[in-house]
Amino acid sequence: MVIDHNRGGTPGAGSAFFLHVTDGAPTAGCVAVDRAAMQQLLRWLDPAATPVISIGVG
Repeated sequence: MVIDHNRGGTPGAGSAFFLHVTDGAPTAGCVAVDRAAMQQLLRWLDPAATPVISIGVG
């Protein structure tokens, strides 16, 4: 799932931030969850409801 994209087109800053299944390695800005969590999210999310992903620390 696309969380956001590089709207300013900053060279070298990547093209987008995604929510995806983890492979156990760190991401370069994406949010990675285990396969079971992704399956739950895909069943629950309704694009017509314009969902928002809020990322915070703490």
